[in-house]
Amino acid sequence: MSLLESCMSVVILSTAAMIAVPSLVRARESYQLDAAARHVAGKMRLARIKAVAGNRNCRVRVNSGVSFVIECEDVSWRTQESFVLPRGLRMTATAAPEFHRHGNASPAGTIVIWNSGGRSKRVIVNIAGRVKVDP
Repeated sequence: MSLLESCMSVVILSTAAMIAVPSLVRARESYQLDAAARHVAGKMRLARIKAVAGNRNCRVRVNSGVSFVIECEDVSWRTQESFVLPRGLRMTATAAPEFHRHGNASPAGTIVIWNSGGRSKRVIVNIAGRVKVDP
């Protein structure tokens, strides 16, 4: 292989990499956002299970833009578990859904998780206690 052929191979590979890298970065960000939303939804379902199994009230409360806690009520609210979102993700909540011993929730609420690119996912809890991730 001559020097000219080697240089052309490097140019072709570099061009292909420049075209592919942005789409791979967007795909990774999209996957990370989806995984975080499903993680939050799973922890909300866990809070519901804890409420039913423990015959007490449990809630998911957003502490800050990057963390949330599961709290259960004995005499006062006690933190059971706390979680932090991966770097680059933020969240807000319309309410702190409280799950009751029958599995229902009040108030209904939505947690919105978004990435630095502006894409977002919503985790919605209705009054029946059903948790879903809305695209």
